[in-house]
Amino acid sequence: EIESVGGKIVLRGTSGVAVASALNWYLKHYCNASLSWRGQQLSVPDALPRVASKIRKETPFEKRYCFNYCCFSYSMAWWDWQDWERIIDWMALNGINMPLAVTGQESVWLEACRSFGLTDEEMSQFFVGTAYLPFGWMGCMDGWGGPLTQDWIVRHAELGRRILERERELGMMPVLQGFTGHVPMALQQKFPDARFQQLPSWCEFPGTTFVDPNDPLFEKFGKVFVEEQTRQFGTDHLYASDTFIEMSPPSNAPAFLDAMGKAVFNAMRAGDPDAVWVMQGWLFFNNPNFWQPPQTKALLNSVPDDRMIVLDLFCESNPVWKITESFCGKPWLWCIIQDFGDVVSMHGGLPQIAEGLVGALNDPARGKLCGAGFIMEGMGYNPVVQDLMSDIFWNPEMRETEAWITAYAQQRYGEKNSEAEQAWKGFLETVYSCPGRGNSILCTRPAPVRDAK
Repeated sequence: EIESVGGKIVLRGTSGVAVASALNWYLKHYCNASLSWRGQQLSVPDALPRVASKIRKETPFEKRYCFNYCCFSYSMAWWDWQDWERIIDWMALNGINMPLAVTGQESVWLEACRSFGLTDEEMSQFFVGTAYLPFGWMGCMDGWGGPLTQDWIVRHAELGRRILERERELGMMPVLQGFTGHVPMALQQKFPDARFQQLPSWCEFPGTTFVDPNDPLFEKFGKVFVEEQTRQFGTDHLYASDTFIEMSPPSNAPAFLDAMGKAVFNAMRAGDPDAVWVMQGWLFFNNPNFWQPPQTKALLNSVPDDRMIVLDLFCESNPVWKITESFCGKPWLWCIIQDFGDVVSMHGGLPQIAEGLVGALNDPARGKLCGAGFIMEGMGYNPVVQDLMSDIFWNPEMRETEAWITAYAQQRYGEKNSEAEQAWKGFLETVYSCPGRGNSILCTRPAPVRDAK
């Protein structure tokens, strides 16, 4: 709520995030100000504009998510607390209450694996380097660009705790790491009687090792991992786990995939009885030849509906909920990737976002749509896209992008300017009606000249 009371502006909300969102709404829509990750304009009038009558906004999107795993590499690999404090405040202003929070998990891995007899030297061969962390977390590679120093692991565990403390103070529910089955190769030597699987190569890196879902070691290791993570970082009972994000499972048998889903969830639940699995739906789009209806249903139906949340990553271009029966009844979030690889490109599907998000909310086939989110692979560019999404969070009937872009131009520059407004209308009709990468000739990597023949 936003209200003028006795010459002051009073903000109210059901959480710190809601109050911060009210502040951002007032700054944008009453003060013509703009706070974004790339550039800000805060020429706020000396006399704060009054609110004629109390504004009350309620969002139908209970969960509002932020961050792709890749973002922790492409944008945030060397961030310190100053950078994190700024992005957490930005998230609160933009209504985010469910951020992915996986900084510092190497400390969890180290302690959990020590308890299974692995040495620090064996773990150094497992940990990837700072710039490649997401691809280690997702089980795509081992050891590449490492090792990590013990000092680095300690410092990032401390940073991770500070991040979580701030997010929870604002009323956010951080999503921590869940156990995917991916383990150090050296674990096979410690448990020679256990069954392991070798994943196929990802991008020509050697295939990684994971515990067979039917082996008792899977749940045993996952339980220790979650318990150790809770000891170090606390929990909000939300765990991200993506075993086959861009890799095919070793078997397409529905029985195997059912066992895999049950193993991942049971490992979480063994360490936290209230665990909820947060899974990216990217695999169903990225690998459709493997994930046919029997395989998709086997994985999704292996977990109770109230214990899984699916993130539909690329809804501005390729919504997966429409081809999976709304994820077989699982709660799911309408998300945008927007930026692959933090590549410099002026683009964004603003009309597709406005029409698609509001359209999904009103579609009888939407299933258990319960939220929306940003899953950018990088934080660098096109802040207009995030501004539009955050406005829709609190104004879910907003489909008219031309009027919105006119107001955005005033907020971005602090005053009405007809030429700026016309420029932004032109952008809306061209680059900002392009949900995929724009590939501007100014930013495209040179390619060798090909023979015309």
